[in-house]
Order: sequence, then structure tokens, then C-alpha cells
Amino acid sequence: VIRTEHFKYVHFGGNLPPLLFDLKSDPGELDNLAADPRHLTGRLEFAERLLAWRAEHLDQSLALAELTENGLVGHAAGLQPGHT
Repeated sequence: VIRTEHFKYVHFGGNLPPLLFDLKSDPGELDNLAADPRHLTGRLEFAERLLAWRAEHLDQSLALAELTENGLVGHAAGLQPGHT
């Protein structure tokens, strides 16, 4: 989870999609903006920050993940290494 003053980003791994909430306009976290094309850049920035944090803290749960325009793919998306 990454939380800023304005947004909250949640990534579960596996086949679950990420969550992205605008905390200013949706403090109850009811409207998931992760699939909204207007928030693609922000969602990818949060995913990159999360991957960097996990790498820095030696969290290997996303070690075989690849960050693409569509989000995380590979092992973190529930696929076996070597398959996309």
C-alpha cells in the first residue's frame, strides 16, 4: 500500500487488480480509479514506487514481475516464470 495526501494505491499480487482511490473526493474509498485511463500515469508511478520499496527492503514477492503499461505482469500476476 502506498498512501499520499491525495491518493491510496493498493497492490495485492496474484490475479487481483490494483486499487487506486482519490482520498480527497472519495474518502470512503468506494470508487476504484485503477482502470480509469485518466489515472494510468499515476497508477504506474505508484506501482513503480512500490516495486522500488520492495526491492530496497529485499521483498522478493515481486522479483519476477514486469511493470508494463497495463500494470504488473509475470510472476506477480499469477503466471509462472518464463510465461507472460
